[in-house]
Amino acid sequence: MTINGARRAALIFFASCAASAAHAQTSRPENGEFVRLDRPTVFDINPNTGSLKESVQKGQQLVWHPKDKPNEPRFQVTNMAVAFLRSESGGQVKMTFTGNISSLGYSTSEEAKLNAIVRAKGGASLHSWSFGISIKCADKDQPLTPLTHDVPNDLAKNIFANVSTVEIAEPAEPNFPGVKVQRCK
Repeated sequence: MTINGARRAALIFFASCAASAAHAQTSRPENGEFVRLDRPTVFDINPNTGSLKESVQKGQQLVWHPKDKPNEPRFQVTNMAVAFLRSESGGQVKMTFTGNISSLGYSTSEEAKLNAIVRAKGGASLHSWSFGISIKCADKDQPLTPLTHDVPNDLAKNIFANVSTVEIAEPAEPNFPGVKVQRCK
């Protein structure tokens, strides 16, 4: 091997080591780990009164865990509810999400991002809403402050009339790493 060939081989070797180190840092953070939502949950929506539609409770929960450790939950949201409240004039609709959060010994460094996808009977998406929740070490079956979203007025009547289900899921971007968590001390 020539001197230039040896230098080229050494450069390629060091570049591959640096790329491996960079990949290792993005897949396992220095002070924590990334977790993913176990699976999305779907709520059936039923009319309660003429101006209120709310989710049917079936024990749905959202649980986050490391990708390679599905039996080791890091935090969860239980006792969830989704509701749609229409104003008396019918022009405005508010969508609300609430539940109880538990840290299970871990806290989030940023909000856990979620999407609420409003679907019609046939499964067509009518509207979506993105929101986030924070988990603190002290959270143990703590009621989440209800999160409220104003449905755009031009869509409100159609959504209120046709909503059948609401799916709560993580963002669907292919490079979404998950939520960074740290162990509580």
